Amino acid sequence: MENDLSKSRRIKEGFIGQKMYVVPRNIRQVITGNPLINSLYFTDVGYYPHATHHYRERKRDCEEYILIYCIEGEGVVRMKSGEHILGPGSYFIIPRNTAHSYGSSTDNYWSIYWVHFTGDRARVFYERYKQNSGETAVSIPLEKKRIDLFNTIFSFLESGYSISNVEYLNVVLWELLGSFVYHELYSTAGPNEELNRMDRSIRYMKENLDKPLRIEEIANHFSFSVSHYFTVFKKRTGYSPLQYFNQMKIQAACQYLTFTRLSVKEISFRIGFEDPLYFSRIFKKVMDLSPLQYRNTYSQEMRNRK
Repeated sequence: MENDLSKSRRIKEGFIGQKMYVVPRNIRQVITGNPLINSLYFTDVGYYPHATHHYRERKRDCEEYILIYCIEGEGVVRMKSGEHILGPGSYFIIPRNTAHSYGSSTDNYWSIYWVHFTGDRARVFYERYKQNSGETAVSIPLEKKRIDLFNTIFSFLESGYSISNVEYLNVVLWELLGSFVYHELYSTAGPNEELNRMDRSIRYMKENLDKPLRIEEIANHFSFSVSHYFTVFKKRTGYSPLQYFNQMKIQAACQYLTFTRLSVKEISFRIGFEDPLYFSRIFKKVMDLSPLQYRNTYSQEMRNRK
């Protein structure tokens, strides 16, 4: 934490307009006993503007993850795994229990927001960041509303550590971290042109569940090469286009099985499967039940609820 490790600083920190808040240990004990926020919470947070000669080194482990967000100037984060340059509009997350150093450029001083965070869910956020970025510095749009989240935390901390304040600020932390890890969705500029086409392709799938569309057709329809469409789609959804399309079809089939008396063959045709046996195999693979088993199970459940 910033105050606990001050002895390891090579150059004393102190910048005009700086902000640094360290959550007292007794408040952290309250947080760890609070089931609403103990899975993800911050311990230290701050802002260093035009941080002349800023340098920080931790040879011993830090128990929290550290997010550094550079809005001006330039700096570097160094770990055993490599060196990461941060410029305006870029961020980096240092994993917990990892020796590291970071500091401002000597001729282009950085301005940074930073936060230490921990809890059982902290690792999940870090893993998602690492999955999306490859554990490198990530350039993101400069967003006023992201800065506003930091300033909200600062403002409430200055008004004290009431239970409601502490709970609210650590709920805000979820949005703050999400604004970095899911920056493509958070941007006020909206999704970029490629992601817009991707979202439209998903709507196109939903509107054409009754057709046996091939992925090549969808990719071409939205001006993607097949290989690039596959790559971007899987990054966006976590599934291949075919898996996603089939899941949408199976979800529609579940509605038919539950709320209509259509035969399995009729349903397969309605969702674009020309071979009912193939449809049944796909259905069982997704739902772990055959179509008839699903109908018998969930139709009975619906009757019992009436």
